[in-house]
Amino acid sequence: MRKKISQMLPLLCALLAFWACGDGEPNSGTSANGSVSESDLVVATFDDLPVCSGKREGATAYVKDEKTAYICEDGKWISEDETDDSSSSVKPSSSSSDKIDSSSSVKPGSSSSKKDDLKSSSSFKYEQDSTAYEQPDVVKVKDKSIAGVSQKGPFVTGSAVKLYELDGETYARTGKSFTGKITSDNGEFGVSSVTLASQYALLEASGYYRNEVSGKKSGGTITLNALTDLSDREKVNINLLTHLEYERALYLVGTGVNVPAAKKQAEAEIFNAFGIQGDFANSEDLNIFSKGEGNAALLAFSILMQGNRSEAELTELLTKFATDIEKDGEWNDASTKAKIADWANEQDLNDDLSLIRSNINSWGLGSAPDFEKYVRNFWYANYGLEACNAENQGEIAAATNELVKTYGTKTRYYCNGEAWLEASDIEKDTYQWTAGEDGEIRLGSVTQSVYYIYDGVRKAWDAASKIEAALGGCTETREADFSLNTGKVNGTWYICKNRKWESTNNITVDTQGWVEGSDGDIKKGDSTDVQYKYDEALDQWVATNANDVSLGLMGCTTNRTGEIGKSGETYYVCKNSNWQVAAEIDYDTYGEKCTSAEVGKTMNGKETATNKYYCSSKGWVSLMGNWTFDVPKEARLNPEITYGTMTDTRDNKTYKTVKIGTQVWMAENLNYADSTKMPSLKGKSWCYNNKAENCDVTGRLYTWDAAIDSVALANDADNPQTCGYGKTCTLSAVVQGVCPSGWHLPSYDEWKTLFTAVGGSSKAGTALKSQTGWYSQTGDAADRDTYGFSALPAGNSYGNGYFLGAGDNADFWSASEYNSYSAYYMGLSYGGEGAGVDYYDKDDGRSVRCLQNSN
Repeated sequence: MRKKISQMLPLLCALLAFWACGDGEPNSGTSANGSVSESDLVVATFDDLPVCSGKREGATAYVKDEKTAYICEDGKWISEDETDDSSSSVKPSSSSSDKIDSSSSVKPGSSSSKKDDLKSSSSFKYEQDSTAYEQPDVVKVKDKSIAGVSQKGPFVTGSAVKLYELDGETYARTGKSFTGKITSDNGEFGVSSVTLASQYALLEASGYYRNEVSGKKSGGTITLNALTDLSDREKVNINLLTHLEYERALYLVGTGVNVPAAKKQAEAEIFNAFGIQGDFANSEDLNIFSKGEGNAALLAFSILMQGNRSEAELTELLTKFATDIEKDGEWNDASTKAKIADWANEQDLNDDLSLIRSNINSWGLGSAPDFEKYVRNFWYANYGLEACNAENQGEIAAATNELVKTYGTKTRYYCNGEAWLEASDIEKDTYQWTAGEDGEIRLGSVTQSVYYIYDGVRKAWDAASKIEAALGGCTETREADFSLNTGKVNGTWYICKNRKWESTNNITVDTQGWVEGSDGDIKKGDSTDVQYKYDEALDQWVATNANDVSLGLMGCTTNRTGEIGKSGETYYVCKNSNWQVAAEIDYDTYGEKCTSAEVGKTMNGKETATNKYYCSSKGWVSLMGNWTFDVPKEARLNPEITYGTMTDTRDNKTYKTVKIGTQVWMAENLNYADSTKMPSLKGKSWCYNNKAENCDVTGRLYTWDAAIDSVALANDADNPQTCGYGKTCTLSAVVQGVCPSGWHLPSYDEWKTLFTAVGGSSKAGTALKSQTGWYSQTGDAADRDTYGFSALPAGNSYGNGYFLGAGDNADFWSASEYNSYSAYYMGLSYGGEGAGVDYYDKDDGRSVRCLQNSN
């Protein structure tokens, strides 16, 4: 702001008294008390005034013989009479009356707020003192070496550095220059043998640099400048701050401010544009790899300007910024400020500032100073957020700058006492809410879509679930009231328990408050027509099944499992909490225990006395029904027959025997399996379905090769025979084969002899089959297994690896060969009363019944 000359008259008049006591020389007198005169110029006549040059722009003078004050403006000395309120002005600090008292002034670039409050003040204005207009003498520089570092991030090795000589009066380039280069990837450079006509120089660095944001080498080059006074320095750092202060400093120099003061003012104004204030070192002395607030401020400034910009975009931004602040020292591009603030906001809240720090530290050039606070302060200020500290901890605020991305949105920021964070829905929605009633529901203040519930125990608002939002809070009072503690949402029932809504069902809702009943009691629900039954084992009411009500049998419960009931002429059994039509075995064995202690017990049916049942490890099984391996072979023997026994000394297994006619037969199928003692068995015998326990019931299934013991026949010293699948041989009349000593594999004729003994082949199918276990019995019951042969339907195995026929048929090998691929066997089938001797593949697995050798 320019001041009227008349505003300076009191000071000038006061100076007259000083001149009366002094020697009258301008700017050199001292008052009686010894203080230095603060006047600019005091001359005797107007002709004594010096030329009003650019360096003296704004300077004031007093002409004694005219008793008139003048100001140097636009190359002319203008008197008080020639100025008016709207046009007359003086440079800030051009008069002692304009100076800020030292007790209340803000130092250039410093902040009047407390140390941690980095917020920029809109009233900040850099003020120069009178020494800023004192022009130092031009000093020559002779044979000096200049060093420093060039940093954006650091310029990489090989980047060019030039030093240009500047005129001592005009500061224009003289045309003389010196060349250096970056000698290491930390940006170090050197320019040697520098001799200049003045101490003023311009340094210029061009090249690739390390990008602090990406951590990578730049894809393009940039150029940075530094205006410097080399009279008392040999080290000059080049950075964004020296670059951007250049145009502004030259402008200030043109107004009469000396170079050091112009640079200091430009530096302060640039930092202030980013909300940074502090009493920092000169820009040429700052280094982003050193500790200190000035270095941290430089790094923050450099990071903010870089953002996610390309080298071309960065250069364009630097140019626009320098042009903007050149004349008035103010950055007026609010739109660009907002965009940079948005980027800083994103980096901070996504914790990407730590990645930038890692990038810088990973270069191994030094530790990054504390730049984060300056970055944060910039976006805080541009979002309209106050400083975040202990005094405003817990405060919620919205962006007030309409140019930033979250302005007018539902985004809010939360002060945690140290930094602003993006507020959660509950933080922003319940900010400054007072306590509510326990279980009270409120709609969020900001989101207008999220509900919150007041917890009277915790004395805090919590996010409400969808169920709470629909039904209200689950409180202790509500939980105790049956009329209030349930509710339905989207077809699902919920109940209030332990201060939480839990999904439930109609049963819980309908039976609340019911006392326990007797096991199986049935009762209609309180709020529906659904009926429920009391399950004593579960100690709760449960849903009924259709038969629970319609059969009139009371409810089928856990404790009644297995219970038999009769409705009309139909029996029902309680299974899986439901009455089901009972199988004959269910009611025929009802009430008879079949536990592990009773395994092996048999009984006649309770309803059908002719039925027989066996207590197995899995419960009662019918001896009259379908085949099962759960019934042991002993239970299939004819209890009316007196059986003999024999023991196979090879494995000490004992078998029942029976005499039929003149023949003595094993009454059980052979179960010999030692392939070490009898190599013919290796890979040639199986248990049905490859389950070892099945062999205990029906014996093993053998191929014909294994049954005749083909290996032993081939090794017979007296009469070696090569027999088996694909071969023919001449066997002796008696072939022991797989049978134990004293027993042999029956021949074709010996099976025919058996048929004759039981009344012929037409009756053999009934007479030789076991009384139980077959899917379908043939002949009269009195004719079944009348001789004790007790043939079990063991089924067969086949060469392609599967098993078939258990419960359907019983086939027994003979020692008689049909041809090279087939041999004779005796077969019984569930479908007929007869029996016969047929032939089939030698590779099939069939049962073996051994016949005792005759004496």
